[in-house]
Amino acid sequence: MRWSFIGALLFATNIAAEQLRFDAADEWRAWHLPLGVVALDAGVIRPVAIRKNVDPVRDAAAFGGGIHAAGSNARAAARAIDGDRLTGWSPNWAADPDDWWVEIDLGRAVAVRRVALTFLPSAPPCALFDVLLSTGEPAIDVVGNPIDGSLVYRVKERFKENTRQRIVLERDPLRDPFVQFIRVEMLGCAAGAALAEVEVEAVGDNLALELAAKGGGLEIIVDIDGFGDAASFANSLPLVDGRFSLWTENRRINRPVDVISRMTLDLGAVYWVDWVRIVGDFLSRPGQFRFNFDRYEVLTSDGSLAPNGTRIWHRQFAGKATSANRQLGIANHHFAPIKTRYVRVEWVFWDAACAAACVGCGIVPPCQFWGGTRELQVFGAGYPQRVVLPSPLLDLGGDKQVHAIDWRADAPAGTRLEVRSRTGNDLQMDITYRDKNGRIVTKRKYDKLIPSFKGQIDTALSPGANWSPWSKLYLRPGEPFASPTPRQYAELEVALVSERPDVGVALDWLALEFGDPVAQEVVGEIFPVAVQPGERTEFAYYIRPQQVAGRGFDHLAVETSAPIEFVAVLVEGQVVEATPTPLEGGLAIALVAPVKSRQLVELRFAGTVFVDATRFDAFIAQGPADALVRQRVDAGDAYADVVSSTNAVRLPVGARLLANVAMEPLALTPNNDGINDALRVEFDLINVLAARWVGLRIFDLAGRLVWMRQEEGAAGRRVWVWDGRGHWDTRVGPGLYVAELRVEGDEASYSRRRVVAVAY
Repeated sequence: MRWSFIGALLFATNIAAEQLRFDAADEWRAWHLPLGVVALDAGVIRPVAIRKNVDPVRDAAAFGGGIHAAGSNARAAARAIDGDRLTGWSPNWAADPDDWWVEIDLGRAVAVRRVALTFLPSAPPCALFDVLLSTGEPAIDVVGNPIDGSLVYRVKERFKENTRQRIVLERDPLRDPFVQFIRVEMLGCAAGAALAEVEVEAVGDNLALELAAKGGGLEIIVDIDGFGDAASFANSLPLVDGRFSLWTENRRINRPVDVISRMTLDLGAVYWVDWVRIVGDFLSRPGQFRFNFDRYEVLTSDGSLAPNGTRIWHRQFAGKATSANRQLGIANHHFAPIKTRYVRVEWVFWDAACAAACVGCGIVPPCQFWGGTRELQVFGAGYPQRVVLPSPLLDLGGDKQVHAIDWRADAPAGTRLEVRSRTGNDLQMDITYRDKNGRIVTKRKYDKLIPSFKGQIDTALSPGANWSPWSKLYLRPGEPFASPTPRQYAELEVALVSERPDVGVALDWLALEFGDPVAQEVVGEIFPVAVQPGERTEFAYYIRPQQVAGRGFDHLAVETSAPIEFVAVLVEGQVVEATPTPLEGGLAIALVAPVKSRQLVELRFAGTVFVDATRFDAFIAQGPADALVRQRVDAGDAYADVVSSTNAVRLPVGARLLANVAMEPLALTPNNDGINDALRVEFDLINVLAARWVGLRIFDLAGRLVWMRQEEGAAGRRVWVWDGRGHWDTRVGPGLYVAELRVEGDEASYSRRRVVAVAY
C-alpha cells in the first residue's frame, strides 16, 4: 500500500503512558478509510449497508444533485424535495406561464420503479401539469455534437383534469429508460397549489458509483492477448459515473483469430452482489437502439486466489446477446447473492469466423463488436462482507518494543474484526510519473513529454526491503504483538468482516501498547535446521542479546505448531536452573538468574516436525510473572559454531502427505488371546496445514468394502486399529484382505496398501 508523501507518516505524538491510540474522528482520518464503504460517526467506524428500493431524491446532494433549476420562485424550489409534505413550491403565478416549472437532478441515472408527486394537502391539486423524465443525455446538433446545457426528455406524461393530491407514475425498471432528471411543468393550477414532494423509488444502491473514494477501480483492455493497451482509470470513468456518457473503442482490427476484450470492475470491498447490469448505447439517437455485444461473459470474484496465484472467478453468464438485449440496449444478469469484489465483462471484440465467412466485406460492423457501454451497474444488499482499512505508516519515535494491540468493537454474531501488523526500520520513497490523462509512465518517457502533456508527479513513502511480512491475525483484543520488535515503524491493517449481510461490525477505538525494549538487539537461531518428518529430534535454540536493559531478562518462551518437550537451558555453556511450563503451542521457561548483555543462551528441547518450514518463535521477557514485558527474538547469527541464522526447520524436498507408515501384524488371529488380535496402523500426516480427509479402508479380494474409518485431520501422528470386524460388528471370515490408508491432497490423493491375512 502506498501513501502520498504529505501525511505518509503518523508520528506517535498522541502517546500517553506509551500508547498510540486511535479513537477520535480526527485520529481515524489519518487512516485510508474508503468513505462510502464505511462511515465515520462520532469517532466510530461503521460499514455502510447497501439498500434495495431506495429513494434517490433523499441523497441526491451526495452525488452533486438537488434542484437543478426552476423557471420562477427558485428560492422555494428546495421545499419540493425536503421530505416535508406540509411545505411546497409554487411558481410565481404572475410570471410567464412558460416559467412555471421546476427541474430536479438525482445526481446519477437510476433504474426507477415509480415517481410520485404529492401536492400540498391544504391547497387544491394542480389540474393540468406535465412530468418529463430524462436520462441526462444532451441534445445533439446537426453534426452529432452534444449541445452544452441541453437535456433530452424521452418520457413525457400529461395529467389533465387532475383532482388528486398524489400522482404516481409506474415504471418498469428492467425496460424503461433510466432517470436522472425530473421536470414538472405546472400548466394550469388554481391559486395556492403547491408541489409538496417529489419521491422516487429506485431498485437500489449502485455499487459501481464513487469508485475512487471507495478504493476501487476499473480496467479496460481491448485486446487481452497483448496487442492493445489498457485504458486509463480516468478515461474509463464514464462507465461508472452514473451519467449517460458513452465509452467505446473505435479501433478497427482485422485478425485471423478472435480478439477478446475485457472490463474489470473493482468495487473496493467485498459485497453480497446479486445483479449486474450492462447498459449499452441506449437510445443513442431518437428511435435507435444498440447493444454492441455478441458473445460475452459476466464473471464475479471475491478476490480469492487459486493455488497457481490467479484470481478465482465465478461465471454468472456466458452466451450470446439476445434480441431483447438489442431492442432495449440493456442486459440484466440476476443471480443468487454471492461474495463479490470484482466484476468482469469479457466479450469477443473481433469475430474471426464471421470475417472468414464474409468474403470481400473487409472490416464490417457485423464482425466487430465495439462494446459501446454507457454504464456498468452492480447491485446487492446488506453490509459489506469484507472491508479492509489500512493504517498510515506509524513512526514510534525510535526503536520501540510493541507489547500488545488492543481495541473495542461491536461485533454481533456473524461478524468479526481481523487485525494484522507488520514492522520495519527503513522507508523508501517512490515517485510515480503520470501523463495528462493520469496514465503512469516511466521517468524517461515523462521527461520527453512536452509540458502540456505532462501530468502530476506523486511522491510516496512505503515500507523498505527489511520489513516483516504481515503477521498472523489478531482475533481478540489485548493479544501480544506478533510482529518483530523493537522497530521504529509499524503498519496495521483492520478488516471488518460480516458473514451475514444483515449485521455489521463497528470499530470504536484501537491502540498499540509499547515502550522501551528489553534489549536493543537480540538474535537467535535453531539447530538442526533439516530433520526427517515425524522423527523425534533434539534441538538447540541459541539466543544472544546485545544491550540488555536493567538487570537483564529472566524468562524465555518458544511458540511453535510442533509438539515440543523441555530439556535444559545453558548460559555461556553452563546448565542453569530453570522452571519450564508447557503451553498450548509452546513452552515458557522461568530462569532463576537473569541473563546479561551479550551472554549466549542455549535452550534445548525435543520435538517432532510434521510440516515443512515449521517456525520456532522465541521470546525473552522480564518483569513480574503477572506483568511480563516480552520481546521477540529476531532470526540471525547468534552462535558462530552452527550454520543456521534461521528459526525455521525444513523437511526433505518432496516429502509427501504420508510418512512413517507402519501396518502390523500382517497376519491377524482375532481370537482375544492378546496375540495378533488387531491390525495397528501408525502414520504421520506431513505438510497438512488445513484439515484433510484421511481414511483407512479394508477390502476383500473381490474389491468389496468390509470396514472403513474416516475423519478430518491436520499434520501430526495418528494410530488407528482394526480388530478384524466388519460393518455389522461381526468377525470377518478367514482369508486375505487389502488395507488401504488414503489422504486427500489439494492436487492429488496419496495412499499406502498392505495385504493382511486373517486366520482363526
